[in-house]
Amino acid sequence: MDNKALLFKLQNIPKKPGVYLWKNNAGNVIYIGKAKNLFNRTHQYFNNNQSLKTVTMINHATDLDFIVTKNENESLILESNMINKYQPKYNILLKERYNYPYIALTNDQHPRIIYTRNPKIPHAKYFGPFASSSFNSYEIYKLLLRVFPLRKCKHVGKVKCLYYDIGQCVGPCVKQIAQGTYEVIKQQINEFFAGKTHNIIASLEAKEHTASTNLQFELARECHELIENIKNINKHVQPYVLLKNNKKIDVIGYIIEDGYLAIIIHTYINGKLLAINKQIEELFDEPEELIVSYLLQHYLQNQTTPSTIYVQLSTEHLTELAQALQIEVINPIHGKYKEIIKNAVTNAQDYYKSDFLVAQNIHKNQQQAFEDLHELLKTNNLNLIHVFDMANLFNTERVGCMIGIENGVFNKKLYRKFIIKNQASNSDVEYMHEVISRQYQQVINKKEALPNLIIVDGATNQINSAVAALKTLKLDKLIPVIGLAKNIHHKTESIVLSDKSKIMLDPKSHIYMYLFNIQEEVHRFTITFFRQRKNKVK
Repeated sequence: MDNKALLFKLQNIPKKPGVYLWKNNAGNVIYIGKAKNLFNRTHQYFNNNQSLKTVTMINHATDLDFIVTKNENESLILESNMINKYQPKYNILLKERYNYPYIALTNDQHPRIIYTRNPKIPHAKYFGPFASSSFNSYEIYKLLLRVFPLRKCKHVGKVKCLYYDIGQCVGPCVKQIAQGTYEVIKQQINEFFAGKTHNIIASLEAKEHTASTNLQFELARECHELIENIKNINKHVQPYVLLKNNKKIDVIGYIIEDGYLAIIIHTYINGKLLAINKQIEELFDEPEELIVSYLLQHYLQNQTTPSTIYVQLSTEHLTELAQALQIEVINPIHGKYKEIIKNAVTNAQDYYKSDFLVAQNIHKNQQQAFEDLHELLKTNNLNLIHVFDMANLFNTERVGCMIGIENGVFNKKLYRKFIIKNQASNSDVEYMHEVISRQYQQVINKKEALPNLIIVDGATNQINSAVAALKTLKLDKLIPVIGLAKNIHHKTESIVLSDKSKIMLDPKSHIYMYLFNIQEEVHRFTITFFRQRKNKVK
């Protein structure tokens, strides 16, 4: 080995449990693993029988860090936390595209029902996730708002609203709520999601009959519609795989083929298969180690965890997961859960066969485009890219947004929104200056990582504005800025550099599609925020 510093570290790494971090020549973490014995595990990477993918990873590794832990369980938790922090290129990472919706019941003094994709609202009870295509979860949410008279407003006001007048809110803003009222409603909501809707339907039928008798036909028709909607929802959410289990359980199936892992997580709630997470990734380490690492990321980043996980792993890894997550993890030897795991494995196999080539080509094209961009701009490193866009309507509702790209992949944890504060600003160029200034002043204050590249939507004027903002922070020499310029048909045609030179793009090239997707993503994020602000003002 020519790298004497790395050789010295390998020779002196302790024979203790811990976490190790492989780094490339730019100092970026490219792989994180855990080990019972750090010395033995790190030396295994240099054995002659390693896979091509592992050899590729180790050829990019020029440095090694490690952290000694008290035991294996502590190293497992630390590994997951560090993977989440560094998002290493060669680790299996969680993908955010399976961010299914939940319906949450808050535990406030005056509770309300919320439709959300964020399972981390404090002191809330969650129902879901909802992933079935046979019904619209948002329709369930709207139905709940009509049936159960909890507050709809984000904050309790002092003046009654329309919902109180039409009987869809108990009215905490105008009267004292009787003790026990909310507990009754909460119990009814619990029964609704347990499929016990007989009492709710009976109550609505009585209300419908009374309304008809009193010639309140509009109210009677509304009650009838609610009854039919509840029956329809009950019909659609009947389990297509039935388990006599009133808890939340996860059944995990996976297959290893040609150096790839295809993994599927089936989530059952009250015996109903309601959510499916699936992912295909290249393997760069021992399969079961990576599966444990992936599952730990998955569960530690979700507030709602199952009571039991069923997965085919060795006893050692089952124990690791159970101790780290403090839940039951079982490899069933026989019985119905063994059959259900077989079904999940079959699904993983089918998913691999149907999606592998597509996923592989997408990944290959993205990586090729990322490498092309790296070479085209002649930069040492493109580990972190920030992309900016602005939006306004006649100089009102002025907003700016930033998206982050790590190792060529969108990272939504880095996305940022800005409301333009300078009232004298009246153009995108001026908005750009403010947003860039605020973003990187915050980066400096929080001692966060600086990007290796800034991309702005526009040409020379936008670039100059961004560079001027960076200059006030003494960052203009540290962060290069490029723009994506459009032609008269509003189609992206070139990369504009800070020296005003242009690099024309071939619309059929990988790099063009890669940059086009970046523009689409930042524009989508910005326009969504702009519309939210605009609707809020209305």
